[in-house]
Amino acid sequence: MKASHILYPIMFIVVIYFVYSNIRNNVKYKKENMEVFLLLNEDDRGVHLMSSLLMAILIGATGILIFGLLNSKTYNTEDVLVMGVLPILMIALYIPLSKKTKVTSLGIHKRSYLIRWEDIKGINYNKPDSKNKVKVKILYKSANRDIPAELTFLKDDPQLAEFKELAKTHRDSKRKDKKSGK
Repeated sequence: MKASHILYPIMFIVVIYFVYSNIRNNVKYKKENMEVFLLLNEDDRGVHLMSSLLMAILIGATGILIFGLLNSKTYNTEDVLVMGVLPILMIALYIPLSKKTKVTSLGIHKRSYLIRWEDIKGINYNKPDSKNKVKVKILYKSANRDIPAELTFLKDDPQLAEFKELAKTHRDSKRKDKKSGK
């Protein structure tokens, strides 16, 4: 028994679970009428670039492997199927990582995770660093513990001012809804 006989099924299960949970969350957010206010240009640029490069490398490597396997004529259908389906699932997994961070009516949607407005405990706007980027630190509550998140803006970016206004209005309105028992 090869390690690939154990490794591939485990990878299939893990990837299918993450893809399923991502689709389920997106459907749930659409049912809650999530309205997108802002797509952040500067936030997570490194992650977006790495995800895109990884997807391109994965597609290229899969094509080369399948082409080589077909040319050698020593393949079985199961090997070709595994080599073709697993990269497709990995690409479906990396698509949410390559999307831009969204500020929505429900909260901040970053890397396929939603930080709801009512869960945000505090927002700290730091001073610009040497690259003229402003790091916004967000502290939110998830699973009964405080978790930090970070958004990146350019110093004079109009998106920063718009984010401040959106955060102020939506956090205040969600607090009022909580206090009034709605």
